[in-house]
Amino acid sequence: MTGRAEIVAAIEAYCRAQSEQDAAAWAGLYAEDVVYEDPVGIRQVQGKDQVVGPIWNDIVRNQVRIWLTDTVIVCGSEALAIMACEMGPPERRQRLAPIVDQFRFDAAGRIVSVRGFYNLPERPGAVSGQTPA
Repeated sequence: MTGRAEIVAAIEAYCRAQSEQDAAAWAGLYAEDVVYEDPVGIRQVQGKDQVVGPIWNDIVRNQVRIWLTDTVIVCGSEALAIMACEMGPPERRQRLAPIVDQFRFDAAGRIVSVRGFYNLPERPGAVSGQTPA
């Protein structure tokens, strides 16, 4: 069974791999049958080949930098990570927060499920989570 320390380390590695665009580290995090849903209800892929292919390509293309903003909550083999990210080229960089990713891990400590929850910006330059006036 994967413990709390290993799960937190894996989520930290998840953030670091995206931010540093480390494809090998990213690929090493996932089980072969992973289900990746980001954002929930809009895009879901299944299989490691999809996560290290199209999902990874989107991360690199969008120049994603993501980080934890609060303590990771771990219950058994599942965790919630509260995060924020920046994405896009320098002249159009956008910040998105809060992001809540729900992770599930297998006994070997690999990610078998990721579900990303966040509000999509409603207008260019909008910060997610703001309530319109």
